[in-house]
Amino acid sequence: MDELQHSLKNILFELLKDKEVQEHIKVIAALDKEQEDLYCRKIEGLEAEKRILQHQLDEARIECERLHVNCRMLEKEKFLLEQEMGEVQDAKNELTKQLQNHKKEFEPLEELGEIWKDISMLDKSQKDFLKNLCGSWNIKSFIALGKDKNGIKQLWKFIKDEIMNTDRNAENIRILAKFFDLCIGVYNITNIRKEHYEKIETVIGEEYDSRQYIKTSESIVNGVVQEVLLNGYAMQEDVMKPIVMVGIA
Repeated sequence: MDELQHSLKNILFELLKDKEVQEHIKVIAALDKEQEDLYCRKIEGLEAEKRILQHQLDEARIECERLHVNCRMLEKEKFLLEQEMGEVQDAKNELTKQLQNHKKEFEPLEELGEIWKDISMLDKSQKDFLKNLCGSWNIKSFIALGKDKNGIKQLWKFIKDEIMNTDRNAENIRILAKFFDLCIGVYNITNIRKEHYEKIETVIGEEYDSRQYIKTSESIVNGVVQEVLLNGYAMQEDVMKPIVMVGIA
């Protein structure tokens, strides 16, 4: 075996001395060197790409963290905005409620022009009484009557007496009753002590009760409420009963 290896080495040495073999080996070595250089350049290129990708990854991580921070801030802002929107909606609802209440309070004044026009059609005696009660014949004085509790009571008594007159004019009574309701509305709006007259509910068809109502002079003794000629109002012990027509059910 040793002799065979020795023989092979000698043959190899002899071959290496051959110019053609040497040239071929040089070509192979050059090719290997060229291939090695190519691989080195590829490795360098890959390393450069790796560094670029690592840099991009680091930047992406930084950007991702920034976006997470912004997201948390936006979530917080969203929560605060939703709270503010809820508060704004509550305030809006409260203002709407107040507006509706004020609108309801001022509804009696919406008919003022019509009532003032109708008052001029009353009988002379009725107009004279209103003029004396209000102090003068102008719309300002008539509205001001609603601020005077005693004046309102005198107006109620006057209208009650007019209703008890069997020769009463139904249209005039309607006008006086609307003016009385207007005065009650003005009192409820302007009273600084926040006192309010509450309307006494009257049910048509309900059995007449003298503790609740006052009946007209031509009404029957016992019966049911057929018509309300003058609304009634109450405030604590201050009661002005409704005046009604009582008839057979």
